[in-house]
Amino acid sequence: MGTHIYQSRFFTLLVILSLLVSGALSAQNSSIFQTLGQIVNQEVTMIMDFESINKLRKKDESFPGLLKYKKANGDSVSWNVKLLVRGRYRRLFCEFPPLKVVFSKTDLEAKGLAHFNDLKWVTHCFDGPKQDENLLREYLVYGLYQQISPYSYRTQLLKVTYINANNPDQQIVRFAFILEDDGELSERLGLTECKNCFVIKQDAIDPKSENSVSVFQYLIGNTDWSISRGQKNVKYFQPSTGGKMVVIPHDFDFSGFVNAAYAVPASGTNLQNVKQRAFLGYKAEKAIWEHTMNLYDGKQKGFIQYIESFPLLSEDGKKECIQYINSFFSKDARKLLATQEN
Repeated sequence: MGTHIYQSRFFTLLVILSLLVSGALSAQNSSIFQTLGQIVNQEVTMIMDFESINKLRKKDESFPGLLKYKKANGDSVSWNVKLLVRGRYRRLFCEFPPLKVVFSKTDLEAKGLAHFNDLKWVTHCFDGPKQDENLLREYLVYGLYQQISPYSYRTQLLKVTYINANNPDQQIVRFAFILEDDGELSERLGLTECKNCFVIKQDAIDPKSENSVSVFQYLIGNTDWSISRGQKNVKYFQPSTGGKMVVIPHDFDFSGFVNAAYAVPASGTNLQNVKQRAFLGYKAEKAIWEHTMNLYDGKQKGFIQYIESFPLLSEDGKKECIQYINSFFSKDARKLLATQEN
């Protein structure tokens, strides 16, 4: 009997160790996001039924797609995926709304990839070159915020050929970009997402994180977001070690930096256009403001270099974006500080 108990405990220990090793290996595996990020401006093909986009704009129902591309080593890859129309405004307004691309976890495991299977796929809104320009500017915003905070989404720019599954001659070639899975972001940064935090008390949020995000939204001229009036275009994550929630922003197409033709300021801001700025964050203590302004000091040059070095944006677009960034550092940052001191 003693031998049986010993063997049973030994077997249980082996199972636990196996699970721990398996979990560690899974954490070390590359993700589908990383695979798509191995080539700069990765070219991909997405085959799907174009009509499903219109049919399912108001529904959270998936439809099939086939994603094809080549890896860095030249190997061709095909994935059967599920597609969902996503977004709040853009899903109803845009001719080609943003998508959620969902991979089979079984397929990912079979190819030795991590289990993170959900990618936000940001698309062009309408047809025409200007739409690529808007999308590229929004892509740049994510890169700008990555210079401010490690608590930010990684992105990957794609050159996509969309093919109508029911009419292969109907094709659309446009830029898109993807955001990493929320679970991947959480694991990478040691965070736990608060998924049911639509309304969250101010004292539950890390004040430095909130103020940094609020100033960044002000810098890019974005009023299409909220913390104080309920969660909108931000997500809350708690460090796994404990502590207050950090804020991670997303969706910047209504910002003055992007300056999309369809964008309008949020109601109640009394702004005439999205190029004007309004601060929507909480009032903060002087020490928090000093921390944030010190964080932003010295970023102007890096922001400008980042924009200038981006080869896909038009020269006029670069000039406009740089002028807008400069207007924050030259005058609007001081205006903001003055309003907080009163």
